[in-house]
Amino acid sequence: MDRLQQLIFSFYREDPRMEEMLAPLRDCRMRRSWGSIRIECLDAAHLEEISGLLTYLRLPLAALGLGRQIVLRVPGSRQRTYPMHVPFRSDQFA
Repeated sequence: MDRLQQLIFSFYREDPRMEEMLAPLRDCRMRRSWGSIRIECLDAAHLEEISGLLTYLRLPLAALGLGRQIVLRVPGSRQRTYPMHVPFRSDQFA
């Protein structure tokens, strides 16, 4: 497990249910690069699992200001990019 994964699991360490929910993250490789958190997934199905966990990944990463976006990748396939901060609905009306 790399340091970014340790950070996320440490953030949720007091909630065993969350640790179980985040289990697919253990099979990924995570790294920081140019303001992005890059997550290498095993295959397309694994990428879908991880994309369902983005809400839980954003919270600890954004709290420490570790990046501006999360990039999910599968080797040999296109990548998906998600913003780190999702604007609140009230911000959209300003």
